[in-house]
Amino acid sequence: MLACLAGCASAAAVQQRPAASLGSVQTAQPPAQRLEFAEFFEPGAGLRPSQKLRSLAGQRVRLVGFMAQLELPPTGAFYLVPRPVRCDESGGGNADLPPQSVLVVSASSAGRVVPFLAGALELTGTFELGNQPDSAGRVAAFRLRLDAS
Repeated sequence: MLACLAGCASAAAVQQRPAASLGSVQTAQPPAQRLEFAEFFEPGAGLRPSQKLRSLAGQRVRLVGFMAQLELPPTGAFYLVPRPVRCDESGGGNADLPPQSVLVVSASSAGRVVPFLAGALELTGTFELGNQPDSAGRVAAFRLRLDAS
């Protein structure tokens, strides 16, 4: 689910539930747990993933952040960050992204660049933890696979 919170373009998709018909069986998804960027790491020195973050691996989460504006965005995905960011990847790759950047993967956008949306976004999907490369070979420690809409 992708919904705008503040001044987004109307291109954001909002998940709508179909009306139940008599005799139909609906499979309810488990409720999404709210995850805050401030909860990603243990307090103190270093970037050790928090217990909450580790416990949410494989679970549905709801996360609010901003789409990173990249010069060379990945296909079928984008990075969600805690504050607005614009990156020029020449020379430093995606090193300008904050450490808690989340690669958001959208199955409906596979093979295409996701258009940039300004403003805060609320996203719901399955959270994944662990280093994996994106479509351009950049490694993402955190991923969110969006719910189908």
